[in-house]
Amino acid sequence: MKNSLVDFARLSFGNIIEWYDFSLYVYFADYIAYSFFPDSNHYVSMLLVFATFFLGSLVRPIGGLLVGWLGDRFDLKFIVNLCIIVMGLSTVLVAFLPDYSMVGIFAPILLVTLRIIQGISVGGQFPGLITLSVQDYNRNKGFAVSIVFSVSSLGFLLASLVGFSITEIITDHNSQLIWRIPFAFSAVLFLIYLFLNRGQKYTNSEKTSNKQSGDNVFKSLCRQWRSIVAVVCLCTMNASLYFIVFTYIVDYQVDVLGIADKTAFLINSVILFFACIMYPLFGYLADKLGLIKVFYFSAICLLLLSFPLIFLIQTKDILLMFASLFILTLFMTSIQGAISPLFAETFDEQWQTTGCAFSYSVGNGISGAAPLAAMFMVHIIPHFGLGILISALIILGIIGMLLIQFMKKQKKNCSNKV
Repeated sequence: MKNSLVDFARLSFGNIIEWYDFSLYVYFADYIAYSFFPDSNHYVSMLLVFATFFLGSLVRPIGGLLVGWLGDRFDLKFIVNLCIIVMGLSTVLVAFLPDYSMVGIFAPILLVTLRIIQGISVGGQFPGLITLSVQDYNRNKGFAVSIVFSVSSLGFLLASLVGFSITEIITDHNSQLIWRIPFAFSAVLFLIYLFLNRGQKYTNSEKTSNKQSGDNVFKSLCRQWRSIVAVVCLCTMNASLYFIVFTYIVDYQVDVLGIADKTAFLINSVILFFACIMYPLFGYLADKLGLIKVFYFSAICLLLLSFPLIFLIQTKDILLMFASLFILTLFMTSIQGAISPLFAETFDEQWQTTGCAFSYSVGNGISGAAPLAAMFMVHIIPHFGLGILISALIILGIIGMLLIQFMKKQKKNCSNKV
């Protein structure tokens, strides 16, 4: 078991690259907007940057279907490793893209192309790891999946620390190095991943069970449409909260509240450090107390506290901002620890990876609009926009959990009849 956990941790390291990239893109959205979408109206440029981020997320379901299907037909670890390699290479290339002043309209086209490639590869990679967690560590599935998210949060944390460091070193905000150097640093992470997995033999051996089965993958997914809807709701809630709290609020503090870049990055880095610890703890707690109980308690608490916590952030008091973000993170990680195993175990075992990858990718595709939606809500409802958005996301997650409970009850009744 120890060896398998070590192997799983090596493979999970690829998540750091994925979330490091996504975080950087939002953290440095202001500078990327200037490089690729120059416009006299800064608001329009920022909308285009976040729209590009959203477009990369929209293609995730395609990657989810393709990579999920391959994961169910062939060795899942081989497929996940391949996706991480594609993601790592495309992330490094972002640092060396020519800007608008050099190649004109081709600059944003190249950026969008790389975002699409990243979206397709991530669409199957992350859900593949979730499925591996549930399949290999069923008794401690909450804890195992939480490790995946904890490793992912390290990517956010690293991006935040790099953002803090680079804004300290480079004071000229017109310099493109302020965002290119952090993206180029992903090459180091990619090399570390390759080194950690150098001795692993990920083969593309075909599975016999699905090959011999007559159950078509599309028929299976259509039959499980309720599971897809439920997981999409839960994932949309979870990933959107993730993007809002760990990425957008950094921009919000700087652009809207006038907080210094380095202060916003420092607060975010400390919060992410605690998040990395909280994910496994709450995953373990959910295994012991029950996934559903932990979810409802955390979701209701966050629903009740969302407006007061956002109000504390708007006071611009550093201690109050930190306390507010810490409480938001506390309940977010608790929710994550409870719902993550459901992303995979809600589906039949035969096409479990495909079901998980497609549904998770759809939810993540929708959540890619979270920074854009947050920016829009703050623009039209300055004081209450973020609170309204967070509350709506929590309600969406509760709907997804109620649907899962309904399906479990229905399945239990059918079993009793038989």
